[in-house]
Amino acid sequence: MIVNMQTYKGWTNYETWRASFWLNCYGFYNLQLDRWKDDGEMPMLDSDDVCTFIEEIVLDDAPEGLLGDIVEGWLLSVNWAELANRYNSDLEREQ
Repeated sequence: MIVNMQTYKGWTNYETWRASFWLNCYGFYNLQLDRWKDDGEMPMLDSDDVCTFIEEIVLDDAPEGLLGDIVEGWLLSVNWAELANRYNSDLEREQ
């Protein structure tokens, strides 16, 4: 099934929604809470923090050729700033 919409389930697009799902599966939010507890300061995430976390997971096993190009295209389609803002808002509610 190909999904091509302007927004998807409240997110910028399907790719951003799916990245949010995988961030949750890999415990990204809990890692930030642990970081906050260890550092004593609430982490303020930016788009690079979120993107790097996913890239380390995805690119370790990224295939080559057409499928690799598709994976890289998916990464370029994610609205990383939207994800960072959502996590920052969630963390601020923890205070």
